[in-house]
Amino acid sequence: MAVKTISRNFLKFLVVILAFQDVAAGVAGSIMADIIEAFPQYDPTIVMLVATFPGLIQIFPALFYGKLTKIFKKRTLLFIGLSLFIIGGVLPTFIDSLPLIIVMRGILGLGVGITMPLSVDVITDFFDGRERDFLIGFGTSTIACIGAIFFQLVGGILADSFGWHYGFLTYLFPIWILAVTILYLPEPEKKQHTKTEGSAPSQKVKLPKAIYWVCLGQVLYSGLIFGYVTNISVVIQADKLGNATEAGLAISVFTFGTLLAGFLFGKIKHRLTNYYLPVAVLVTGIGMAVCYFSPNLTMIFVGSLVGGFAMGIGLPGVFTKVSELSPVGASAVGLVVVGQGLGGILGPFGFQLIQTLFKQDIGRFPLAVSAIGLIVLALIWSMSVRVTKRDLEVKVGQ
Repeated sequence: MAVKTISRNFLKFLVVILAFQDVAAGVAGSIMADIIEAFPQYDPTIVMLVATFPGLIQIFPALFYGKLTKIFKKRTLLFIGLSLFIIGGVLPTFIDSLPLIIVMRGILGLGVGITMPLSVDVITDFFDGRERDFLIGFGTSTIACIGAIFFQLVGGILADSFGWHYGFLTYLFPIWILAVTILYLPEPEKKQHTKTEGSAPSQKVKLPKAIYWVCLGQVLYSGLIFGYVTNISVVIQADKLGNATEAGLAISVFTFGTLLAGFLFGKIKHRLTNYYLPVAVLVTGIGMAVCYFSPNLTMIFVGSLVGGFAMGIGLPGVFTKVSELSPVGASAVGLVVVGQGLGGILGPFGFQLIQTLFKQDIGRFPLAVSAIGLIVLALIWSMSVRVTKRDLEVKVGQ
């Protein structure tokens, strides 16, 4: 089926809307209490796999995303990814077996592992310069946050109104994204790596080592942010700064900060050039420090807004940095998704280990660890991941 000719603005809409379901696995988080109650015969840690399993499984297709793009067309990958997402997301509505529900969540994770790097990759296929920077920031921060809020809110409403099974019907929503992108999104032209004289025709494109260092930094970045997500509500309630609703509001403020940052990522990257990524990590750490020292709820909200805004620069910043470092004809954005997933998985274990070593409990201490770790990471990144003029000249010459 031929894809229709579309305007440039409509193309921008199509490429950013792909990020809408990037963090949609959070539907299960909003109804987790109901799911745990529905399966009393299982340990709550096992039931929580309904929420955490997609994040683990998405690592595998993301790890091989570069190879998948050489085997399949981008539109084919889009169809496969969104189909797996919708099927794995919706089927738990009709299933009463916990193991089978977890399997379905794994299928959803496979879909996310394809669509998340794809949502950035297609932007770099069609756009460059400031347009590319704006769209990556707007997609990975603003649109992804709007999607997260939508899925959590609607999933919770459906679960409260009709039962927890019905919360999974929220995953029907992306059908329109699948339809409109398959109908109108053109297949990007394959970018060929320029061969040097005498090189073998099938020579493999080698990724620069800097890409792996950036993705390793992403593992640490994602893991350190975990300290905020799991402890801010503990701080608010344990120190009697507010109730459960206000604790939830703090995380919403963090998310709102990330959403706002998506609008400004392109401008901030242009002004800070090589330093946008370490500055984003540094300011995220400052936000964590503000939360750690906060004597009242207002300062918690200020720290949350600062940290969330900075993360909204840091996440697209990693994608953009890896895109800039990638040789023509190679796609390494899947490695960013792998780094993000590993950080989310390893973060809890890292914090548990540090708390045990220092004989500390949950609450403010993990926030201090997050703040210190992020500031140190920012200093390391400022020295090691800047794209030098020589790097840029090599890229232009390819």
